[in-house]
Order: sequence, then C-alpha cells, then structure tokens
Amino acid sequence: MTIKIEALSATTEKGKLNTEWMLLVNEGDRPFNAEGCSVTVQRGKGRARVATTLKAGLILQPSERVRVVSGSSGRGSHGTAPDEEGVRNHYLFLKAPYLDKPNSVVRLMMRQHEVCKATWPGRESDEGGDA
Repeated sequence: MTIKIEALSATTEKGKLNTEWMLLVNEGDRPFNAEGCSVTVQRGKGRARVATTLKAGLILQPSERVRVVSGSSGRGSHGTAPDEEGVRNHYLFLKAPYLDKPNSVVRLMMRQHEVCKATWPGRESDEGGDA
C-alpha cells in the first residue's frame, strides 16, 4: 500500500471550503479503502489534532488520484471545487478549514499507523505538499 499526499491547497477566501483540499494518489497495485482513516493536523511541535475521520465511500483504486475537498458539493457558499480530468472529488463536509497556520503537517492515519504525510508551507506558496 503506497498512498501519497501529492498536493495541499488552503482556502483562498474565508468560508470557501471547497478551495481547501489535498490530492491523494494510490501508487500501489491494490485498492485502498480509507474508511476509518483520520486526517490529523500538527502545527510546530504541538500535539496533532484530528480534523476529521473519513467515512465509507473513499476507495482509491491503483494509480487513481482523488482530491479530498473540505467543503460540501451542495453548498454554493463553500465555493467551487477544482475540476480536473482524471481526478475525482471527495467531499468531507467540514465546517471550518484545517489549513490555517504555516508549516502545518497533515497526516492520513489509520488508527495509530501513519499512511502518509505532507507539510503545508503557508500562504506564500499556497499549493504543493512535501510528502
């Protein structure tokens, strides 16, 4: 199982949760079921906090890329999520952004096991993660 956070993007405007996302890629040769995985965020040397726990429905097939969007597809106030060919969007329905401080470390955790991680550098280079 080789899952990677290829990129991170924070909200561009207050309340526009559909502009905050992370791009997951399954580089392995088997499907990955993310049900029960947690998205955690750690700022500096502080304790990691759980932003959300993924529910059923997010299965990454081999070589598949999925954009995990913070907002809701049905709420116009959350803005419009990016639309890219070959990448499907999966919505988390969060109420607040989790990428709000520079140098935040985002991890996808399966119980106590780290599946993958990336660092969001901050606003000046808004997009891209260090996986």
